[in-house]
Amino acid sequence: MYIIFGCGSTGNAVIDILIEMEKEVTVVDRDESVLSKWQDLHVNVIASEISSFDINNPLCVQANIMMLLTGDSKSNLILLKKLKNKFASKFMLVKASDQEEADTLKANGADMVLHTGKILAQTIFPELEGVEMKQSAFTLANTIKEANSKGLAIFLQDNPDPDAIASGLTLQHICKFFDVESNIYYGGSISHQKNKALINLLHMDLIEAKTSEEAMEIVRNSGKIALVEASIPSKNNILPADVIPNFIFDHHPVDLNSVKGDFIDIQPKLGATSTIMTKYIRQLNIKPNHQLATALLYGIRTDTREFTRNTSSDDLIAVSYLSPLADGNVLNQLESPPMSSETLDIIGRAIRNREIRGSYLASFVDFISERDALPQAAEMMLQLEGINTVLIFGINEDKVQLSARSRDTRVNLGTLLQSAFGKLNSGGHATMAAGVINLGILGDANDRTSLLKVTSDAVRKKFFSAVGAESEKEKLSIIEEPKARIARM
Repeated sequence: MYIIFGCGSTGNAVIDILIEMEKEVTVVDRDESVLSKWQDLHVNVIASEISSFDINNPLCVQANIMMLLTGDSKSNLILLKKLKNKFASKFMLVKASDQEEADTLKANGADMVLHTGKILAQTIFPELEGVEMKQSAFTLANTIKEANSKGLAIFLQDNPDPDAIASGLTLQHICKFFDVESNIYYGGSISHQKNKALINLLHMDLIEAKTSEEAMEIVRNSGKIALVEASIPSKNNILPADVIPNFIFDHHPVDLNSVKGDFIDIQPKLGATSTIMTKYIRQLNIKPNHQLATALLYGIRTDTREFTRNTSSDDLIAVSYLSPLADGNVLNQLESPPMSSETLDIIGRAIRNREIRGSYLASFVDFISERDALPQAAEMMLQLEGINTVLIFGINEDKVQLSARSRDTRVNLGTLLQSAFGKLNSGGHATMAAGVINLGILGDANDRTSLLKVTSDAVRKKFFSAVGAESEKEKLSIIEEPKARIARM
């Protein structure tokens, strides 16, 4: 049986729920007119001041759960002490209005404290988030419509991954819903076999922008500009630095003071930008087709590494919504696409050229054309026994491409790479990060061997210095039998 002390707003709400659950309830309050309502519903009632309540009352003795829900904190504390002294084994729930009260009640034996301030916040803020999302979706729709006949140009991050591709496709889907033309552009290359498979299996039409001048021409001819999975023009994207996008969607941590745009939605607590875009289509009542649902689901799965990294409740809610709509056959084909010979070769070079200092590994894979092979090599090298943090880097055209992975809870890779190579050249999450460094005058060197050595030495030195492993060197000879072993994938 439950005994409730206090028939204020909190007490009444609790009593209503208990009656609905068909629980036996006794209500104690000093106001007989309030008690008459419950008495008419055949609830046990006791008219009494809380401070003078007779704790020997048989109904009190029979109760196994006691709830002290009056608005008088002093009376609640006095009664709690009396009850706990006589009925030490009974469960006591007590109402508190602030943290100080809550701490005092806990110290005096309360088994659970009903912190009304926290409950109010927990109730209000989800509602406010819903209102904010509704307003954002309304603004998004109206701003897209302003693109007029020139349409919307959607720029993805360089070398776009499944999350970026799916998010760009979703924005294009929203444009189509409002009869606005749009195209998706990207810089770099799409060489990762899974990214190629995603585009081919879902018949996507992405356009490569090869230079910033070409990107600028696209900007001039478009009504609106969107930047997806990146926040700052020219940083990991083909847009020129002086462009201010109309839309920015991203989930990577960034200094918001450096982000400029008309409509900005950056949510670092989410595991994927695909989750943000799923929220928008749901709010706008735009049901995704199988193609879009598959892309979004795959984007969330890959960016959260199958929900083992940076996964929020919103990511899981999005997955729950998308899963019944996705194409299972396509998802199965995406799991194991064929690996290119260059990717395999780059992984081999990463193994041969590795340098290990303590639990840190760096490997230079020379010249590459498939930038997407770097993260695959990094994931592979992270499985070496005793290795917790990995940096793989190679030269692609006139840039040094970086890809890093870590499972060391002491390391934040995004911050680490920015410390080593500069905020404008790198960034990412705690467990995965990337960067791009211009070779500058080194790129014009005639001596290929010298270029490789200078690049390798410079990047390794900055990386090992940033992790504090300058003096701890364990370089494995490429001729020796490897002392570390690669765990099976």
